[in-house]
Amino acid sequence: MTDVMHSDLFPRYLGDEFRALPDAVQAGHRVGDGLLLEGEGKVTRGSSLWARLIAGLFRFPPATERTPVSVRMVPRHGGELWERQFGKQVFRSYLKVVDGRMTERFGPLTFTLGLHVAEERLHFPVRSGRSGPVPLPRWLLPISNASEYQKDGKFHFDVALHAPITGALMVHYQGWLEPRSGFGN
Repeated sequence: MTDVMHSDLFPRYLGDEFRALPDAVQAGHRVGDGLLLEGEGKVTRGSSLWARLIAGLFRFPPATERTPVSVRMVPRHGGELWERQFGKQVFRSYLKVVDGRMTERFGPLTFTLGLHVAEERLHFPVRSGRSGPVPLPRWLLPISNASEYQKDGKFHFDVALHAPITGALMVHYQGWLEPRSGFGN
């Protein structure tokens, strides 16, 4: 059974830092009982076999210069289920605070994020990870250069993920989003 309830995951976790974010970024994390963001994005994919293999396992979107993007955030079991759609490609993750730290789970892999605000941007670096209960060594962690910010009054995202071991680019997606009515709050 899905427990849908009001979610203030990011405002609650970040506290005063959240209030320091620009309005559009705050609006992009006021999930309530559900939030749908829609906009446009660009996707670049890495070319190495290793990076392509990992990006495929996570179901990251294919390369494209311009594609419709939607992000649906739904409260679930004390966290938020995020469903991102780039064109026809969908990938999901689940965010939740565990032991005072923000985590993001993709299937059996869970990553601890060093979520923080700097220079009016929300940053999402990967700090640690595990597969099920087994901790991953640092050299098996992806490198995340991910941030959200406001530009021209809109919520913008810029996420570059690099493969563990080689550091090769797996995927870089960037673009803008706006909240849509008719879903959640």
